[in-house]
Amino acid sequence: MSKRKNNDLEEGVRLRNGKYSFRYDIPDPVNGGRIQKETPGYPSMKELKPIMIQIQAELLNETYVETKNTTVSSWIDQWLEIYSSSGLVKQRTIITRRGELNRLKNAIGGMRIKDVDLLRYQNFLNDLKNEGLARRTISGTHTASTMLFEKAVQMGVIKNNPTKYAVIPSYQKTVEELENESEVPKFLEKEELAHFLRTAAKMDCPQGFHGLFTIAYTGMRVGELCALRTTDRDRLNKTISITKTLYDKKGTLKFALNTPKTKSSKRKIDVSETVMKVLDKQDSWRNEFKMSRRNEYYEGPEFMFINEATLPGWPARIQFFDQFMKKVLIEAGLPTNFTPHSLRHTYTSLMAEAGVELESIQRLLGHSNNDITRSVYLHVTQAKKREAVEKLDALMNGLL
Repeated sequence: MSKRKNNDLEEGVRLRNGKYSFRYDIPDPVNGGRIQKETPGYPSMKELKPIMIQIQAELLNETYVETKNTTVSSWIDQWLEIYSSSGLVKQRTIITRRGELNRLKNAIGGMRIKDVDLLRYQNFLNDLKNEGLARRTISGTHTASTMLFEKAVQMGVIKNNPTKYAVIPSYQKTVEELENESEVPKFLEKEELAHFLRTAAKMDCPQGFHGLFTIAYTGMRVGELCALRTTDRDRLNKTISITKTLYDKKGTLKFALNTPKTKSSKRKIDVSETVMKVLDKQDSWRNEFKMSRRNEYYEGPEFMFINEATLPGWPARIQFFDQFMKKVLIEAGLPTNFTPHSLRHTYTSLMAEAGVELESIQRLLGHSNNDITRSVYLHVTQAKKREAVEKLDALMNGLL
């Protein structure tokens, strides 16, 4: 195959030494003329194309920024715009990235991005450790920063990625941390759960009781519960389809239905007749409520658990179940540090005690693999094994 000639390329594209680059003009702020710029060379047009389109769009919309004096702070803002406009990233992930990069912005935001080298960036990571941040937090910040600078290289803002050879500071775990590693997450024992649900049923909040009961008996996440539509329930086959999760950090009016947390979180779960009867009651309560507020009720697809305050019929807020659970715990005289997520751990413990295998529990919870679920499972099953050993002693008692 013959080498592609320059006159066969798109306007502005140049092929030299096997590399494709894009030439373009920007306004000269000094004399009002034009200044010619050129991107770095790329091995193929496929790699150059998105960079070229981005530059052309910025020039057309007059949003192009000359990169020579671009600061870290301004590039973070530009990158977040590019990152979020792709449509491939969940809103909660964008918010997480923004928070992580704010640490970089606060530390070296005023520096020109081209002046950031490996030493300066490594010192930034080391400073985060000295400030007392956890290794996991620093790791997240490093991941976001790596993405930030890599895009700057791709866009021709800088030549080299200063994060490439940086390392996350090492941590020497304390004795207390090592001891806490083996701690099992908090969950309600079966007697406590029964007392909790009896208390919730007596309080004047039918929907709150129905929701927390459903979480306790299915192990679903509260965001998954709030995203349920009536069509997600198969009454005949006693299943519930989990295909989405609610994101409402910006308020009910700006809620979003995101894809589940992980690939394995998308699932169809079998539920008991007891759960189905509770959801039947929820349907009856919701229909009565809908009739009482029909002139202002949400006109979109019907949600199973709804906002019953200022926006009737919209999805129930995650915060609603957090607050109701705290009220029930206080009324029941139980520790108030339990949350709806604690009911997932409770579900794991009860299923383990009932003899269900770990793999089956993980599938029901939407986990491919989870250390917390495993720790709860082992905690319960080890206690059952101890009971079996004690039974041998009881059987042989008095015979030896």
